[in-house]
Amino acid sequence: MTEPNRDLPIMGSTMEPVLISFHAPVHDLDLVAQHVVREGLPVHLRDWQRRTGAREIVYLATCQRVLWMVWGGLVEAIDPGSGVRRYEGEEAWAHLLAMSAGLESANLGDREIPGQLKDALVQARQVGVAGDEAQTAIEDVVREGQRLRARLGLANGNVSVATVALKHLTEGLPMGSSVILVGVGPMTQYLAERLPERGFQVTVANRTRSRAHVMADPLGLPVVDLPRLQHDPTGFDAIVTATAAPEPLFTLEAWQSLRRPILRILDLALPPDSEPGLEQLPWVHRIDLNTFLAQTTTARTQRAEAALKAEPYLIGAAGRLRHRAAARARKRHLVSAQERLDAAWVALEEEVQTLEDSMAGLDDIQRETLKEILSRGRTLAFRALVQTQPKPNADEKAVHS
Repeated sequence: MTEPNRDLPIMGSTMEPVLISFHAPVHDLDLVAQHVVREGLPVHLRDWQRRTGAREIVYLATCQRVLWMVWGGLVEAIDPGSGVRRYEGEEAWAHLLAMSAGLESANLGDREIPGQLKDALVQARQVGVAGDEAQTAIEDVVREGQRLRARLGLANGNVSVATVALKHLTEGLPMGSSVILVGVGPMTQYLAERLPERGFQVTVANRTRSRAHVMADPLGLPVVDLPRLQHDPTGFDAIVTATAAPEPLFTLEAWQSLRRPILRILDLALPPDSEPGLEQLPWVHRIDLNTFLAQTTTARTQRAEAALKAEPYLIGAAGRLRHRAAARARKRHLVSAQERLDAAWVALEEEVQTLEDSMAGLDDIQRETLKEILSRGRTLAFRALVQTQPKPNADEKAVHS
């Protein structure tokens, strides 16, 4: 039998995730939006796990990407359609690491990704489709991502879609303008805290009014009913919307007969909360994620420079992540084998007990000798099991030191 290569991860029952993804700027945001699932996600998660046969699965949807992380099974069974990007092995770890560090974001250094990864994990665990391996892997990725941010000088960065939106509002509207925030996610929460500090009048609306109060009341902000705003946005200079609604909340049909002063719409939702057709109205200035994530020359240059600087570290860190996953796979395999061996010896000892009558002719010394043979055989079997396991390499020893 060929001696296994102990420097490579054990594949068979691998602990490595396979990733499939649609993400900007590789894919158009309209294509990404087609695969965003928020309502009814628990049902989809269970269905994806059933179809793939995956041990664990985590699904992430952000303002510019959808990502499935699948441990085991057939990831192809998710069948998201043509054009999807697939990552596995070291490439999968490198992609997760670059994403966590904000290198895969249109806004270089986007700080929201680690929190979004953790939120996706929490939801998958609550549904019961993710467990300890997904949690360990994602926590490991986030830690390595933080180290990479520090190396690239992004550790204290505050770049995100929300901060870009804040800059747009503060530079484009006079102090004292009235802004309504629609939705109660991290982006609107950030703006709800920052806009009043800059002299803006802020109101909150949400599809579920009680959730709007949860965000607004601690900040002393008023709440209005969303249907009123959908019918007529009178009284507001700007709308910032970022909900998980599957269909647009603001439509041309509802507003086409209105006449009013200029209204800015910052649509940060994916899929969009506002119809592009609203741009036909002379009093609507609409900006959506395509604008915020636009590929300017400066942005491309910054990301290219950061990627070049990060490449050596990405290779090393991806290797470390992969070897840690392999070490966990070996440990799980050893524990499983020990459990099976232990069960076999228990069964053997029970069988010996059932043969008590057959051993009636044995004297006490012979009986003790038989028990000692069984005990010694069990010890030697477990020792042989441990000795046949691949030894951890230097990197894996460093991980546990």
